[in-house]
Amino acid sequence: MAVSVRVGDRPEPRMGGALGAAVVSALLFAPLPLIPVLSCLAAVSPLPLIIQRLRRGLGSALLSALLAAALVGWAFWPGLALGFLLTLVSPGLLLSEAMARGRGLRRGCAWAFTLLTGEIVLALVFASPAIAPKVLEFFDALRSPEFLAQMRERLPQENVDAFAAQATALYHVMEVVYPAAFVIMAALVVLANAALLRYYLARRDPGWLEGGEFEGIRWPLGFAVTFVAAGACVVVPPLRSAAYNVLLVVAFFFALQGLAVAAYFAHRLAGPAPLRAAVLALVLLNPWAPQILALLGLFDTWFNFRSWAEPPRAEEK
Repeated sequence: MAVSVRVGDRPEPRMGGALGAAVVSALLFAPLPLIPVLSCLAAVSPLPLIIQRLRRGLGSALLSALLAAALVGWAFWPGLALGFLLTLVSPGLLLSEAMARGRGLRRGCAWAFTLLTGEIVLALVFASPAIAPKVLEFFDALRSPEFLAQMRERLPQENVDAFAAQATALYHVMEVVYPAAFVIMAALVVLANAALLRYYLARRDPGWLEGGEFEGIRWPLGFAVTFVAAGACVVVPPLRSAAYNVLLVVAFFFALQGLAVAAYFAHRLAGPAPLRAAVLALVLLNPWAPQILALLGLFDTWFNFRSWAEPPRAEEK
């Protein structure tokens, strides 16, 4: 089990107990129904509850979760509070529970992602006819005559035509791969909370962490086999839709492996931490970063690039 270790003499910031964690969590979630532009904050709304679990125990974290859901239900509507509990709070608490039990951050992410994926599969099985139109509403609005007319008032006609063509293509793509998009969004939610939690603990209580957990991500060979099999199934019309979804999800996970490889080498560069972070940011800002990282992760399955940076073993005499 991880041991809590305080860093230096810096005082630990207090969140005001269960109520304070609940209020912060509810405030982070509030932009989702109010200000769509800031809705990304809702993805990290479980973070105060996760920290509460590690600092004050499971009982305090559960109380904070219920209080946060009550605040969301009171401010908006009960259905939104239930969705908040199921899709954000529950995976977050599962992540923190894995940490508290000494299973590590990476396994906690796996638990949280498995729960979210299960919820997505159940929703798609039982409510897909209702979900698909709502998902496509946003992309349909981008190509609507009203929206394009507003763009023509500010942009040249050729730019508007190009945008309309791209919006139409994106609409048709999302018609097929929206299930994979949900799964990838679930993974991004888990990773966002894990990254912020790791940053917080690295500064405040590094005893919870195991060094280089994410840098060591390397998927089994079965992922590559699945990727190739899904690519082959694309040519079979009845299987094409499912194959595209599998390809997209597996490619995303290979991109994570590629990012782990890049982070591994960036961490070993000679230089200060800001320089290493800047190098990694330049990799991510590349327009072709998803494709490059996915290919890097795929080929890492066979070549294990990180082993090239390991010092040679001393020869036995």
